[in-house]
Amino acid sequence: MKLTRSKHNKIDALSKFIGLILLAVSIDNASKGNYYIALFLFGLGGIIGIAPLFIEVEKS
Repeated sequence: MKLTRSKHNKIDALSKFIGLILLAVSIDNASKGNYYIALFLFGLGGIIGIAPLFIEVEKS
């Protein structure tokens, strides 16, 4: 998938924001004792956070 530089920056910022939200929710679940849910959300946030690395930027 190829995107322009501005769209890539928007997607990058959005994915980092969603990753941080999932991290906060997973920490909250870990403090309540729901360790499996916390681990799942932490992993999901990590995958979403690194997804923009695999998107190509148009060189024009």
